[in-house]
This record gives sequence, structure tokens and C-alpha cells, in this order.
Amino acid sequence: MEKILIKNGSIIQNQTIERKDVLLTGTKISELGKISPPKKKLHTIDAEDLYVSPGFIDSHVNGGAGYNFLDNSEEAFSNILRFHAEHGTTGLLPTAVAFPIQKIRKFLVLVKKLMYRNPMVLGAHLNGPFISKEKSCAIPSRYILPLTLKNLNKVTSGFQDVIKIITLAPERRGAKMFIQELRRKGIIASLGHSNATYEETKKAMEWGLNHFTHFLNAMRELHHREPGAVGAGLESESTTMELIVDGIHVHPAAIKLLVRLRGISAICLVTDAIRAAGMGDGTYEFCGKRVFVKCGKAVLRDGTMAGSTLTMNQAVKNFKEFTGLGILEAVRVASLNPARLLGLDDRKGSIEKGKDADIVIFDKDFNVQYTIIGGKIFYPPCLRV
Repeated sequence: MEKILIKNGSIIQNQTIERKDVLLTGTKISELGKISPPKKKLHTIDAEDLYVSPGFIDSHVNGGAGYNFLDNSEEAFSNILRFHAEHGTTGLLPTAVAFPIQKIRKFLVLVKKLMYRNPMVLGAHLNGPFISKEKSCAIPSRYILPLTLKNLNKVTSGFQDVIKIITLAPERRGAKMFIQELRRKGIIASLGHSNATYEETKKAMEWGLNHFTHFLNAMRELHHREPGAVGAGLESESTTMELIVDGIHVHPAAIKLLVRLRGISAICLVTDAIRAAGMGDGTYEFCGKRVFVKCGKAVLRDGTMAGSTLTMNQAVKNFKEFTGLGILEAVRVASLNPARLLGLDDRKGSIEKGKDADIVIFDKDFNVQYTIIGGKIFYPPCLRV
């Protein structure tokens, strides 16, 4: 059984940062503390002056490194996973937007296959096709479907164990039955790309909606006479929410206010990254449309935002800087919180004995030095064990 010993690092745990060692045995964290190297040969990482953190979990990511998951090829999946592993992501949900059902199901076939071959793939997020035309943004509105159980079953049949989140617009006809069926199937019902009013959002919460997709973006904003979905989300004490912390999608002051109102336990950092992530300025494709990237901002020709070029390590760094909170809180919203959202916090999201050996090691500027997934070094690739 392979062993990796991480020595001399600053270990980020739930409530503390302590200098100690971590021993990984096989796919699990087996020991914490002052550890003497066992006589049996093992790989040792010196984490002096580095942080040893639970791996980041991204529940909303479309692509990266020149590929989108909806390219529907193993080459695309492999390159996207490699790119995000280089930036500290140890688990993610490949995300599909609204496209023909056949294309979405082909995507789900690939996700299902990789869930059993690559520990980084935790399931799928469908950001469509059950959204609102009024708030579709870059997503092609011609592929949006009515909220019927027939359409839901067309998409989910055979993939109930794969799909973890479905984003929808709860103001649409049929939403009550639709949301209740998602809950019955064990799929998270998330409000997003929605023009729902405050009252419609509150009603959807009663039906079982408990999450918000890229909160504050692509939804009815807060108004003093109609608080909208944003107002309902800010008032709620039980829902969770994605947040794109790139300094483009949401103003830093709004992020700080959100933390003050809801606390860090409600927030899950995501990238919503597209194929342009890691590629620099230029023209790219997303949702069948041309996307123009300049200084990291991705927009359509009319200025509509179209995903992001964000990585999880940068999101964590930004969250810390924008909110003034510490590294413990910044790491938590990228690890333990999304693990809890997905029902995986019994084995992921924190550095504890017996949990999965998903670790990211980074410096004080959040530059990733090592990414370990399931007890194997994924980054840097030359050190894979």
C-alpha cells in the first residue's frame, strides 16, 4: 500500500492551523502529529513554510485549458481535470448547460464512467435545461425545456446516482412537482438563471429548494419593494449558495456584506470556469457562442458575462482578501462547505484521520505546490506515485 508522509507543514484543520506531520496510507489519511518516517520506503514531502489544506471542491465548472466538458470526449475531460488539479481542486462536478437531451446524456455517460476511474469526479451538475429564458445569459434559450416530470426523466434516467445538482427557475410552471421529485431522487434543487420573485423563491424553499447557483448572478436582484431571489437568499437561514469570487461577477463589498448576513457556513466557492481558463486573453467558444476574454473577464459580444476564467486557489485567495477573514475561513468555503452540500463531509472536506487523502499544499500566496487526490500525487505530474 502506497504511503506519503507530509512533514513540517502548517496543517489547516477545522478550527486551528498547527505545525505537524500527515501520513497518507493508500487512499486515506492515517495519522496526524509528530511522525517518524517508518522503516518501510515511502514518499516524503517537505512542506516547510507551506500550508497543508484539505483539497478544494468545485461544484460548478464547465471547462478549462482550452476544453469544455460538453466537448464530450475523454481528451477534454482529462485535460480539464489536470488543469484544475494543478490549481488545488481535488473534487469537482463537471457541469453541463442547456443543450439537446442527447448531448447532455452523452456527457452524463462520460461523467458516470469517470466517477469510477478518477476520484476527482464526484458527479455532475446540470445548469439547465430547466432555467428561465429571461435570465439565460450565455446559455442557448432554444434548448430550455418545460419543467415536467417527463422531461426530467428523459434527462436523469439511468443517471440518478450521477447528477448531484440541477439548476432551475422555480417561477416556471410545474416547479412544485419538479422540485419535490428532485428531492425524492436525492438531487439538489438549486435556484439559478431565474427571474423568481421573493415570494416565488420562498415558496420554492417550502417545496425543497435549498441552494442557489452563482448567487447574485443571473437572478432577480434585491429591490426595496421587491426583494427578489437575492432578498430571499439573504434572509434564509437554511439555504446554501455558490459564489464566484473573481472580483468580476460580484463586487468585493457585496461579498463582505453577504458574509456578514449569512456567515461563512452558507457559502460554497465555485469557479464556473469555461475553456478559456488558463488560456489567456483571446476569443473562445462557450454554449455555441463566441466569448471574448480580456484581463480574465469573459463576455459575449453584447457584454453579457459568460462563465469565468477563475481557478479555485485564486478564489480562496480572493475570498480571504475581499472579506478580511483568515485562511481558516477561506479554505472552509472551498472544502468543508461544498463537501457538506454534496453529503460527502464524512470523508472529504477536512484533514482528519480516516478521511480521504485529498490534500492541496500551497505557499503564502496560494500558489499550489502539490495536489494529492485519493492518496496519489496528481500535481506536479513528475512526482506521481
